[in-house]
Amino acid sequence: MFNKFTDKGSRYSSFWRTDFDTKSIFDDFDSSEDKPKRKGKDIVALAAHRRAIANFVRICTSKDIPVQFTSGGDSYTDGEKVVLSGSVNDKNFDSTVGLALHEASHIVKTDFDALKGFIQQLRYDNVPSEDIQNIKSISNYIEDRRIDHYMYKSAPGYMGYYDAMYDKYFHSTHIDKALKSNHWDELSYENYMNHIINFTNINRNLDCLPGLREIYKMIDMRNISRLSNTQEVLELAKEIHEYIMNLLPTQDASQDGEGEDSQGQDGDDSQGGSGDGDGTEVDSGDKQMKADDGSELSDRQKKMIDNAVEKQKDFINDGPRKTKLSKKDAKAVNAMDKSDAKIHEAGDSYDGDYSYRKNGITRVIEMDLSKSAVDSNLIPCASNYAYRTERKQEVINKGLQMGVILGRKLKIRNEETSLKSTRRDTGRIDRRLIAELGFGNDRVFSNTFKTEYSDAFIHISIDVSGSMSGDKFDQAMVSAVAVAKACSMIEGIDVKITLRTTTNDHQYGQCLPFILNAYDSRKDSIQKIKSMFWMLQSSGTTPEGLCFEAVMKSIINDSKGKDSYFVNYSDGMPMFGNNDIEYYYAGAIRHTKSQVDTMRRNGIKVLSYFISGGYESDRESKDFKGMYGSDAQYINVQNVSAIARTINKKMLAQ
Repeated sequence: MFNKFTDKGSRYSSFWRTDFDTKSIFDDFDSSEDKPKRKGKDIVALAAHRRAIANFVRICTSKDIPVQFTSGGDSYTDGEKVVLSGSVNDKNFDSTVGLALHEASHIVKTDFDALKGFIQQLRYDNVPSEDIQNIKSISNYIEDRRIDHYMYKSAPGYMGYYDAMYDKYFHSTHIDKALKSNHWDELSYENYMNHIINFTNINRNLDCLPGLREIYKMIDMRNISRLSNTQEVLELAKEIHEYIMNLLPTQDASQDGEGEDSQGQDGDDSQGGSGDGDGTEVDSGDKQMKADDGSELSDRQKKMIDNAVEKQKDFINDGPRKTKLSKKDAKAVNAMDKSDAKIHEAGDSYDGDYSYRKNGITRVIEMDLSKSAVDSNLIPCASNYAYRTERKQEVINKGLQMGVILGRKLKIRNEETSLKSTRRDTGRIDRRLIAELGFGNDRVFSNTFKTEYSDAFIHISIDVSGSMSGDKFDQAMVSAVAVAKACSMIEGIDVKITLRTTTNDHQYGQCLPFILNAYDSRKDSIQKIKSMFWMLQSSGTTPEGLCFEAVMKSIINDSKGKDSYFVNYSDGMPMFGNNDIEYYYAGAIRHTKSQVDTMRRNGIKVLSYFISGGYESDRESKDFKGMYGSDAQYINVQNVSAIARTINKKMLAQ
C-alpha cells in the first residue's frame, strides 16, 4: 500500500519501509485542525526509528554496535556506541541514518588511541593549546572524509543517507552565500578553517585566500583512501596547520604593514579564478562580489552565516549536539524496543455502510508483553497493580491445571497408529498366509494404514474490551491458558495468544487499535504465563477486523505448512472510532468478515466463540455468524471452559 505520508526527509528509506513500520503516529506536518497533537515524544515511533537505524548500522559495519538515544549524559558519540537525538522523526530520518552510519564508521575505522597519543605528544612538545585544538579540528575534518569514503565504497547503496546528512549540516544556503561573497576573504586562521571545512561545497573558492588551493591539493579529496589510518591523518593535519601558520603574517609584519610572507609558497595562487575541485582554474569573475545580488551583506545575513559555520565546527569537533530524551521517555522507548513494538495501518476508504470518514485508515499498535512495557504503562490491557493479584493468579492456575488434563489427551497426536488388514486382494504378501495358496486361497495380501498428524499452529485472539471484564475475562483466560499448557506438553504444536483492545488517550495521544502478543510458544516458556498473565486486564473498545488486518501477514506466515487454527473469543460486535475512522455497524461487520475469509482462503480453520452472559439477540447471532461462519458458537460464560475441549476435538479430527 502506498504510504501517503512519505516525506522528502525520508525519501531514501521510503522504498524499504513497511507502511508504518517507522512512521510517527502523529505527523507534525499534517495541518488538520481537528487532528490531535501528542504532547511530548512519540515513543512508539522513536523505538521503531532506533530499531531501523540499528539495523542499518549492523548491516553496514558487520558489527553489533549499540545504538541508543541520548538521555541525561553526553549528547555525543563516545567511540563505543552510536548516540541518536531524541528529536528523530520522518522529516529528518534520512539525515539521522547518515549521521548514525558516520558515527559507526568512526567506531570501526578511527584509532582513538592514536589520537589520544598524538595529542599527548603535542602537549609534551609544549605546543600551545590553541594550536593543538586547530590541529585536532583539521584532523577531524580529514578523518571524516576518510571514513565517509570507506562507507561510500563498502556500501554504495547508502550514499543517499550521507547526502542527506551533508545537505543538513554542511550545504546550507547561508554557507553558499558566504562562499560566493567576500565574507571569509580576510587573512586569518579562522577563515582558512571556514573554507577548509567547506571544500565539499560546489561553491568553494580556492583562490580567495593565499595557499588555499595548495591546501586543497594536500588533502587531495579524490585520493583520500591513500590515508590508511588515523595516524597518517594526524600527521597530515599537523603539516597543514604549519603551512597555514606560515601563510599568516607575523605580528611584527602586521605592524609594519608589509606582510611579504603572507603569500607563502603559493603567492601566485591568489591570481586567477576559483577552483572547480580538480585543480583546474576558471575565471572567478568579480573579486569584489559581496552578496548574490552584489549588495552588502546585512548584519542579519552575517549572523546567520556565523551560526551556520559554528554548527559545522560543532559537527566536526564533537558531533552535532542532540536533543536529549527525559529519563521517563528513554525508559519507555527502551521498553518499546524490548517489546518489539510495531506500527501497522488498517482500514480502507469506503463509503455507505462502512461508516468511514476522512481517509478511513487508522494506525494499529502491536507489541509483545514484557515487564518493562507494563511498568512503563505502555500496555492498555495490562497493569502491575497488586490489587486482586491473588484472585487473578488463581484464574491462571486453574487454566494450567485444566491444560495438564487436555495435554494427556492431545499426546496421541505424537503417536503413530497403524491398522493392518489381511486377506486382501492386493497389497503386500503376508508371509503367514503363503501356506494357504495350496488350499486355493489367493487372498494372501495385507494392507497397513498409518495415521500421522502434521505440525499444528493455534492462534488464540481474545477480545479484551471493557465489556469482557469480570467472569468473561477470567474464563477466557482459563481456556486460553489451558490450551497453551496442553500444547506445551507435546511436540509439533505451537500456540500464540494475542489480546486486542484500544489504547488510552493519555498513553498515545489518541485512541488506537492495540494488539498484545501475550504468549508465543516458539519463543516463550510456560513460565511467562505463570509470572505475567495475572497482570492482564480488560479495557477499551472492540476494533476486531482492524486488528486482524494489521497482523494478517504474520497470521498467514505462521500457518504455512501446518494444520492451522485461528480461535476467536469475543463478546460483542466490532466497534471503534477515532479522528481517522468510524468503524461501526454493517461496514465493520463486513470488513471483519473479509478478514476471516482471507484466513480461510489460506487454509486456516477458524473457530469463533461469542461469550455471552446467557442471552443474545437474533440480530447479534446473525451478525456474529455472518462474520465468522455458520460454525461460530454462542456459549455461556459459565461453560467457556468447554472451548478447550472443542479445540481438542477439532485438532484430533482427520
